[in-house]
Parts: sequence; structure tokens; C-alpha cells
Amino acid sequence: MTRRIVCSLAAVLVAAAAMAQQPAPAAAQQPQPPAVAQKAPEAPQPAIDVVEKIKDFGTVPKGDKIRATFDVRNTGKAPLEITQVRPTCGCTVASFDRTIPPGGTGKIAAEVDTTGFSGPISKAVLVFSNDPATPQVNLVIKADVRAFIEVLPRPLIIFRNVLQGEPASERLVLLSADGSDFKVESAEASGGTYQLVYKELGEKERIPDRKGSQWELTVTVPANAPEGMLNQKIVVKTTAAKAPEVTINVTGAVRPVVQVIPPQVNFGTVAGDALVGQNFLVVNNRQGTELQLSEVKVDNPNFATEVIPLQAGQRYQVAVSMKAGVPKGAQKATVKISTSDPLRKLIEVPIQAVVQ
Repeated sequence: MTRRIVCSLAAVLVAAAAMAQQPAPAAAQQPQPPAVAQKAPEAPQPAIDVVEKIKDFGTVPKGDKIRATFDVRNTGKAPLEITQVRPTCGCTVASFDRTIPPGGTGKIAAEVDTTGFSGPISKAVLVFSNDPATPQVNLVIKADVRAFIEVLPRPLIIFRNVLQGEPASERLVLLSADGSDFKVESAEASGGTYQLVYKELGEKERIPDRKGSQWELTVTVPANAPEGMLNQKIVVKTTAAKAPEVTINVTGAVRPVVQVIPPQVNFGTVAGDALVGQNFLVVNNRQGTELQLSEVKVDNPNFATEVIPLQAGQRYQVAVSMKAGVPKGAQKATVKISTSDPLRKLIEVPIQAVVQ
């Protein structure tokens, strides 16, 4: 019994000794941070810098050509390449330096012709380069364009409701924008029938608080002007070096004293085997005068007319009808109205219809 206990104890001691001689387990492996890659040095880059991006020329005479030069610096460390310079409407680029070395300065020259502009203008020039930070730069040319010789109230005459047989006049004043002196040498119209009279204004006729010469131009549509639209130009020649010619536009219409509404009769497409409704013309006369219709007839027997007085001596209605049984096809005719008006003794109104 005792021997068994001793043997068991010995076995335990041997096992403990063996365990003591075994190496300890390796410590848990900690994750190591990844190695930091070395950053490659950046390549030299260009950098565009425009000292003055906006060129304001203030007030300039209409017709002048504005020439703007922009200084472009390269503040980077690589050559600056100007790849494109794009102007907006009304502006042209005369020249530009395509390559600007580091630390160097180039130029962009642009031009604006003010002939077609009036009032404040702002024209952009778009500059594209190889600068990675600022690939596009916008340059601006500003000015207030004014005619060197102003036309007041405006360089446009509108003749509204001018009646044939009655003259109509409009008055304009020409003066210099900077208060300098000039003379009007001539005034001519590009067409139409006009009477043009010009004179230099005296001290009592002048527009106040304006210096320099002031000239009056009176444009008259004479009484014998033919009926029709007015759409002409008047060119005034002066001694001003910056405005040798001043253009004035004329628009409007000369209308007859006796008017017919509508100007034509159109029945459209109608059936030939039935009566067609009437179309009406209205003949109007100017107030204060008397008009008589001596005869109203139509030159095609397929049509008939009837005169209905609306206001004695002033307004008449002319009824136009087409008879039944008219042959198929296009039908044309003319209503001829004889009047007592000395300027419009005969009025002709066309008629048309298509008979199916």
C-alpha cells in the first residue's frame, strides 16, 4: 500500500518536471503598421496670373476701336502654355504670347470695334492654358459707348398716321458729346420724298447746360408724298473728325385720306350651285371734308356690288356678292370705286374666289 503511494507521487513529480522543461508559448504576434511609401516629389507646374483682368475705358466715341493689352505673368516653375484665346461677340484678339517661361511676362492684345454698339458694353476674352489650378481665366473689356455727335431726342424718326395731302414734320437737335464745336455740311435721304432743313441754333434756341455747337434738323414728309411705307436713312455730314457722318433712321407710313378696309375681298373656296354670302368694304373719309362716291362697279359679271351710306360724306359700305351658278375654278375681279377726292379719284380693290 505504501509502495503504491510512493510510486504515484514519483510519477506526479516526474510529470511536473517535464512540464517545467518545455518552452513557454510564443507571445501573440501584434500586426505591424505598413511601411510608409516615400512621396515622389511633385513636378514643376506653371501658374497663370493676370495683373489687371478688367480694362475699363470709360466713355468712348461711337465708332472708335478700343485696343486692350493684358499682361500675363507666369508665377510657376514650368513654362506656361496659352493654348487658346477665345473672344466673345464683338471682340477680336489681335495677338497673344503662346509660351511664357517661369517668372516671365507675356501679353494678350484684343480689340473692340464700337461701331455697332451704344451705351455700356462688357466684352469677355476667355484664356485657356496648361495651368492645372486655373485652366481658364476670363478677361473683360468695358466701355460706355456714346455717339460723338448726339441726336436728340433719338436718332430715329417715326411718322405715325401721316395722311396723304398733309405735310408732317419732325425736329431733331445734333450736339457734340464733349462740348466741342462742329458744323453741319449737308443732309441727304437714301430714298423717299423728304424736305431736309438744317440750321445752327442761336443762344435762345439752344438746349440749356450743353456746351459746343447745336444744330437743328427738320425732316418733313411733303403733302405730295406718295402712299406707302417710310423706311429710309438720312445721312448728315459734319466737320467733326470723330463723327463725319451721322445716320438717322426714318420709319412710318403715308396713308391715303380716303381709306378702304379691308384692302381686298376674298371669298375663299365656295360651292358654285348656291348663293354666297356678301363681303363688305368700308370707305372712310377724313373728318371735316366731304366725300362722294360717283360710281362703284365690278369688272366681272359673276359679282355684284351695292353701296350703303353709313354717314353722309364720311363713311360708306360697299357690299360685294357672288352670283349662283358661277363656273368652277378660280374667279378674279376688281371693284372700282370712283370718288370726289382729288388725290384718290379711283380706288381699285381686288376680288378672288375658288368655285368647286
